Amino acid sequence: MSVDISDVAYIKWNDEKSLIVVEAMKKTGNKKNGMVARDLAKALQDKGISCSYQNLYKLLTGKYSVVSLEIAQGICEVLSIPVPEIIKIHTFLLTGVD
Repeated sequence: MSVDISDVAYIKWNDEKSLIVVEAMKKTGNKKNGMVARDLAKALQDKGISCSYQNLYKLLTGKYSVVSLEIAQGICEVLSIPVPEIIKIHTFLLTGVD
């Protein structure tokens, strides 16, 4: 059985994913210490993805455990993170289902 990715609205988020994003932010941007949440939110908004820096900050500090697939994909694109590092896609089998 498989699920069409277009049917997926949210993915689970955890500290491991936050760490990947924070490390990529440190390597990106013009600021001395890299990109900050406000910069990333602006880059997402420039791509037409609605995301406030406050919510992005909460995501990166572990206050949220899910994020929209659209935001996760946008983060990967903006920060040049390979999508499979953030969005894990697995095949699964269900018995008794055709």
